[in-house]
Amino acid sequence: MNRWFVAALITLALIVLVSPGIVGRLAEKSVEENLNFAASDSDEIVVTTESFVRGWFTSEGRHRIALRDGPVRALFEDETGGEAPSLVIETHVDHGLVPVTSVSRESGSLMPGLASTVSTMKIDAGNGEIFELPGKIYSEVGLTGEITSRFLMGAGAKAIDDTALEWQGADVTVRANPSSGSISYEGKVLPFSFLDERGGPRFGTMTIEGEQTRSRFGFNVGTAKIELDSLTVETSDGPGAAFGRFAVDARNELDGDRVNATTKLLVSGIPAPALGDIDIVVDVVLNGLDAISLHEIVDSLQNTQSSGDPQEALANLYPLIEADLQRLLSSGLEVRFDKLNIALPDGELTTNLRFELPASDSADDFSWPALLLALDASADVRMPVKLFDIVEVLNPDLTMLVAMGVLKKEDDYYEMHAEYAKGLVTVNGAPMPIPLPGM
Repeated sequence: MNRWFVAALITLALIVLVSPGIVGRLAEKSVEENLNFAASDSDEIVVTTESFVRGWFTSEGRHRIALRDGPVRALFEDETGGEAPSLVIETHVDHGLVPVTSVSRESGSLMPGLASTVSTMKIDAGNGEIFELPGKIYSEVGLTGEITSRFLMGAGAKAIDDTALEWQGADVTVRANPSSGSISYEGKVLPFSFLDERGGPRFGTMTIEGEQTRSRFGFNVGTAKIELDSLTVETSDGPGAAFGRFAVDARNELDGDRVNATTKLLVSGIPAPALGDIDIVVDVVLNGLDAISLHEIVDSLQNTQSSGDPQEALANLYPLIEADLQRLLSSGLEVRFDKLNIALPDGELTTNLRFELPASDSADDFSWPALLLALDASADVRMPVKLFDIVEVLNPDLTMLVAMGVLKKEDDYYEMHAEYAKGLVTVNGAPMPIPLPGM
């Protein structure tokens, strides 16, 4: 027999038989790193390893994801009179460069890597009750520690106290790499509901998609999308309010030491008494935010949330962020509402807003009056006459805006074009003092 062939067989045998024990320790570390990485975006969450029994070919781990000591946990404990609820994840690990033991279970794989795992989840209510969560998480841990996890859940139902839960299933995939700080996800959650004797919500199909990477400034950049095709709130008397589609598309990116971000929001089919169903569209753009200042402000806000006394911390927040806020504004930025539209059966109210601050020479000379003088802003509003007539009945003071020239009738619409520059406001071509009369 060819000696190179024999050598290959021996090498393969070593990989299959010897590597699991060696790789098991690496797999344990990788599983814990990925759990901590997934929870790292929240200061309120802590991951604890309760047990990890490592065998030669397989291991069993148990991890608990709980709320960290703080106001959020205290709120839960005050409401329940016991411990705050936590999530318990139990994981079976098949490890080895070739995880041969995984082929005997569902979704097993011989794909080379550190480990192939399957996890189940439970909710520990904190009062001694344990609730098994439906579905399982199937994961593959790569050679460099990256993990691909797929959550699969079939249809089912469960009664908890006086609440009936029903779900049709879910399929969500998450890919994470702690070393690069990146995470991506995509998937679909089929309709589900929570109903008791008073009624409750019925959610339609939900889709999610996103990709995030930890930036050098400590916050994530990337994309995030979520869409819910319907929501019905039932009452004991029968079908209640029915909402249409809800969708959010957000993305942000770094341009050097600046942050650019956009967020698009759509909410359709909002029931409104006497007006009919309403659709809302919002399109917000942020350009040129100073990344360092933004990071410091976000950190201060997070510290406020995790404070032992959030109300006192919030009252003392401004002195903590004042310097960073001034630096952020002095560095220059642009804020735009390209769309702030409300559509009704009688027409659509459209609004466009823009605020732009040029960069100043130094944040050391910051002053609010100088900031207001440097501000360049504009606003455009267009309202159908039919909608104006309806709103006027609810708020007769709206007529004053027409008399002042703030709203100008053009065909079937009332319009306003306002500009602000160097301390002067111009509305529909006419200069107006600040503040506006009667406002």
